[in-house]
Amino acid sequence: MKKELSKVAGQLPDFSEIGRVYLVGGSLRDRILNLRSNDYDFAVRGYARAVAERVATKLGVRTVQMGKEDKAVYRVVSGNKVLDFSPLHGDTIDDDLKSRDFTVNGLGFDLSSQTLIDPVEGLRDIRSRTIRLISEDAILTDPLRMLRAFRLAAVLDFEISPQTLSVIKEHAGLIAQSAGERIRAELFGMAEADRSYPHLRQMSEVGLLIRLIPELGPCVDCPCDDHGYNLFDHVMETYEEMEFVLRQYPRIWPEYAEPIRSYLEQGNRKVLLRWAALLHDLGKPATRRIDATGKVRYLAHEQKGVLIARSLCLRLRMSGQERSYIELVVRNHLLPLHLFVARQRGTLTTRGLVRFVRKYEDHIIGLLVHSMADQRAKAGRSTEVQEAFVTFLNEIFRRYFNEFQPTMRAPRLITGKDLIEHFGLKPSELFGKLLQKVEDARLNREIQTREEALRLVAMLLDRPTSRAGSAAASQKPRLADGVEGSKLK
Repeated sequence: MKKELSKVAGQLPDFSEIGRVYLVGGSLRDRILNLRSNDYDFAVRGYARAVAERVATKLGVRTVQMGKEDKAVYRVVSGNKVLDFSPLHGDTIDDDLKSRDFTVNGLGFDLSSQTLIDPVEGLRDIRSRTIRLISEDAILTDPLRMLRAFRLAAVLDFEISPQTLSVIKEHAGLIAQSAGERIRAELFGMAEADRSYPHLRQMSEVGLLIRLIPELGPCVDCPCDDHGYNLFDHVMETYEEMEFVLRQYPRIWPEYAEPIRSYLEQGNRKVLLRWAALLHDLGKPATRRIDATGKVRYLAHEQKGVLIARSLCLRLRMSGQERSYIELVVRNHLLPLHLFVARQRGTLTTRGLVRFVRKYEDHIIGLLVHSMADQRAKAGRSTEVQEAFVTFLNEIFRRYFNEFQPTMRAPRLITGKDLIEHFGLKPSELFGKLLQKVEDARLNREIQTREEALRLVAMLLDRPTSRAGSAAASQKPRLADGVEGSKLK
């Protein structure tokens, strides 16, 4: 290991003439674990700014101060490397390392003497893959470290020590002191791991999850007659099933794995789909009713859920784009199930499927992925129904990728210019209605050519297909009787 760390030192500027500099914290931990990283954290004995500026001068770049003077970090960016310099916290490097959060982050490497410094036995815990608090004061000083323990355990695939879990359980209420944006960063970081569910479940067991997301509290006491257990268990299992689907979609839908992958890797959609899985039924407790037949109903729970999810997203300082995506999934998470039920009853038409595709386009991928996880998390569903639902999702994917998407991406049969030249129309809201009607007819395979599109518009307008010989063509556009209320609505 010393040899490997020496190689790391060899990749950095020469610090021999600069002073006592130590590679510390997570950047050292990751290199011991052979994890790729271009970030380097340094603790400096003396003036960190002066050291950072000398390093920046050697590299031909500038130093950027991060934070206020008393807690400033001095950043140097060179190529793809980010080097952060901060002063020692305490009189010695041992004092600095003992003041950190977890033992795995409490190691230092002296770049001058090429020696490892390990006052809290962090190397032992790295080897045993254990997250352990250095001291209880670490949490009292910064309660967010409780959440960071779970994020690190998920990302590194480590276990949290029993003693650390006990301390977190005792102080879980302190998490309310942490800023929303910091909580969001840790929760999103945890959700980036392939298997974060066990850590989310453990977070719930020590009382931290409900403290972070009190909106989940009513779900604990909300029985789900259609699921066979309470709502909290269902949303947790939906999260777990979402992770399964996100890992296994190339095997579930091998023919469409590449376009699904392309969609999921845009932005942080994998993380947001996990969040939507956890939040999708937040509206159920407030809308739970028992009808005259004794059946439990959750009428419009998805609309109520959107309002609750929106408030939560705002509190955690999520971006507008993140919030909009979560709301999209929560608001529409029942649509694939409704389509499936219509198919089972024999009432699903191509027009109904086209309306779904036209409205959501590529987002049907996210909605179908969520629906797959949601249905897998429902207790009591027969194997026959589950298999029928998977077959139905396969059919939607097949038709979307093989029929609808190519048609939607193809050049339009007609454009606004055609409406002007052939029918004497002036640009207005009517243009969009007519062109959408044409595209819907093409997706429904009712028309396929430009001539057929023009005839359809003529029928909708009760007009000839050409301005030639038409006195009405130069007049103000007039819809055929009843068209405004039916054919173009």
